[in-house]
Amino acid sequence: MVSRTLLLSTDRTPKRALSVVAAAFIAASLLVVLPWEPTGAAGRYPLWAGLIAVAVGAAGDAGRRRGGLLVGWGAVFLATVWVFVVPPLAALARGDTLGDGGYAVPRPSVVALRPRAELLTGLRIGPVVALVVALTLGSAAFVAGAAVRRRTDRP
Repeated sequence: MVSRTLLLSTDRTPKRALSVVAAAFIAASLLVVLPWEPTGAAGRYPLWAGLIAVAVGAAGDAGRRRGGLLVGWGAVFLATVWVFVVPPLAALARGDTLGDGGYAVPRPSVVALRPRAELLTGLRIGPVVALVVALTLGSAAFVAGAAVRRRTDRP
């Protein structure tokens, strides 16, 4: 029973953690889809780091509030997959090409791939990378959050 409570929460904390990550996804997606200059090539890494930081923070908060380890893994997994899928999908939807200026949206690869090829590559390798990142960063953040909870619970 303890392992089930560890993986799956018994209260509303998973909804809270995942809603924070969903709001970050929407904000990051809007920044990628809208033609806004700071999200160009130089701004892509801070945008992605911020999104993954929000997901890692949600995993830590899930650990602190007994939200369930699965929620922490899921938040980090989804944020990492977002990096590989949404920018090429936005480029494909906008009709960006490799021509003159390249992509108008940030993209995960530094090689010159067309948006469709990059999206297919991201769909192939994104989940594998996301699983590794989720299991390492998500677990570490959850454990850190649980340690903070234990430390504050002690008299």
